[in-house]
Amino acid sequence: MASDLQGHPDGDPVAAVVLPVYGADGTCLTDFGPDPVVVAGGAPRTGEQRQVEVIRSCEPGPVLEAWLRGLDLDVLSSKVLVEVIAARTRMESYQHAATLDAIAVLAAREEMSPDWSPLAGAPPTQACVAGDELAMRLGWPRVTATKTVHRALVLDGMLGATREALEVGHLDAAKAEVLTELLADLPFQVAHAVEDAVLPDAHQCSVAQLRQRVAREIRLVDPEGAAARRERARCTRKVSHPRPQPDGMASMWLVLNAADALRVDGVLTHAAKTAKALGDDRTLDQLRADGLRDLVVGDVPESDGPAFEVRLSPGLPVPPEPRRSWNGATMTDRDGEVLTRPVEPIPIATLTPLGDTATHPEPRVGDPAPARGAPRTPTEVPTDTGAELGAGASADARVSTDGGTGAGTTTNATTRNPSSGATPPALTTGTVAPATARRSCLRCSGRPGAEVRITIPASTLLGLDDQPAHLDGHGPIDAVQARALAIGGVWRRVVTDPVTDRVLDVGRERYRPPAALAELVRIRDKTCAAPGCMVPACACELDHTQEFHPRPGGDPDAPLGGTDADNLGPLCHRHHRLKTDGGFRLRQIEPGLFEWVTPTGHRYLTRPGTGQIYDATADPYDAPPPF
Repeated sequence: MASDLQGHPDGDPVAAVVLPVYGADGTCLTDFGPDPVVVAGGAPRTGEQRQVEVIRSCEPGPVLEAWLRGLDLDVLSSKVLVEVIAARTRMESYQHAATLDAIAVLAAREEMSPDWSPLAGAPPTQACVAGDELAMRLGWPRVTATKTVHRALVLDGMLGATREALEVGHLDAAKAEVLTELLADLPFQVAHAVEDAVLPDAHQCSVAQLRQRVAREIRLVDPEGAAARRERARCTRKVSHPRPQPDGMASMWLVLNAADALRVDGVLTHAAKTAKALGDDRTLDQLRADGLRDLVVGDVPESDGPAFEVRLSPGLPVPPEPRRSWNGATMTDRDGEVLTRPVEPIPIATLTPLGDTATHPEPRVGDPAPARGAPRTPTEVPTDTGAELGAGASADARVSTDGGTGAGTTTNATTRNPSSGATPPALTTGTVAPATARRSCLRCSGRPGAEVRITIPASTLLGLDDQPAHLDGHGPIDAVQARALAIGGVWRRVVTDPVTDRVLDVGRERYRPPAALAELVRIRDKTCAAPGCMVPACACELDHTQEFHPRPGGDPDAPLGGTDADNLGPLCHRHHRLKTDGGFRLRQIEPGLFEWVTPTGHRYLTRPGTGQIYDATADPYDAPPPF
């Protein structure tokens, strides 16, 4: 059953694995016979040790799966239960290897490699569409699906030993991913040498340790290739687009050269500590985040600063704080002594005036502002006025209003947010009073692109209810946050259906839609029209669902579509190429309701921007849509 079972002293292997059977009280009922270790002259082992040995030696497969299903976990000892968990983990690796095998077979099918027309530009980076097929079927992010297909192909080809280790449970999915990620782009000989060096002990180390070991072996096996690897890695530097987080937050991450990343970190830390020294009550993490926002968005023009150069000197020692557990209780050692953690002292800021301070009363973005009444000579400043690192960006808000005549209206607004403590400007019918610019609040026009777009019902804007609004590129936000973003907006009116809340369309007969129609379609759909794709509509290409022009080499008698809202939909560049050349067929059943048919014949209905996706593969084609 298993090639790595312990052998008898005479060299004969164990004939088969006999997994333990347990009684109702957890007692092991299996007789394992004489202990080979004792026969060889070793110390005797307990019954639990014999059970652990047998469970560990059983490779994943139908026998182990059937044994695991028949266990009563409540009666097992803790030691055996840990081995049961490890056995289930091996089964997960076994199933994951089988899944990757199936993905590799799918990716090799002819329909997964379409002929990309040169008329639409160079072939996409990912010419195989198997990842797109799986993303629609399984609801995976497209990037995740594409990486999984790539990993399956690498394990099916160059890293066959890693695939075998995954199949027998010697590796888990995370460790296999580390090996494919770090070895896939290396020369064949280098990848095999590193694989042979790290696989034998890979099950004994963590994922982080395995990553370090692989990196070290790569340097040892191929030191001449270090410069080329470094240059390839440098080409991967990037900043991600925002990913929605709960309660109106979002996350971004960036990949930089290590030295550049340390410099960015140093600038943010210096600015945050400076604000702390000037009395800002925000945490260092909050100040670093707000400072990064201000440095990038540019809420303060160059003409406003800097007035001071800020130098930090070490602050007074701070007594250590007690360490606390997750529930807030003070932690102690075995002797009852309270455990403490060191606290970094807040530095003291020294302000040195630069140039004519009368014409530059405030600092640049990311630099702290002096306290009111602060002297213009070098001095230590014990003040409670912090640097304003939290300035806001300009915003472009689409605001829905109630027309009161059977149809709703949406009004589009470009806003310049006032300071967080400013009184909201008064609203009049169909207009928004402009916010007054004030230098003291450190909020101004911002930089190009520093804007956001929201769609908010008029009843919410007027305070009649608290319906959620939609923030482009993020998703739903609460009414309070939406009203704050809408303050000072420049509005645009769009008619909506009062029952379905869908935008009403107006037909057009020219290829390129006018600005109003393009805006209408993007407001209606909010995101890319492909199932599960979250690319904001404002970053998508508007596609004619039914081709406007005859396709080269296509049927000249095929019907053509017009430039109307019921024939337009936003598609990100990838899904636009899939629809044009990738073998994916698209139909708009009604305005805003799209039907996709993939190269394998799977059929999906989706209404973008609502999260409504339905797998209609097994349904008759004349069945009404479920939404």
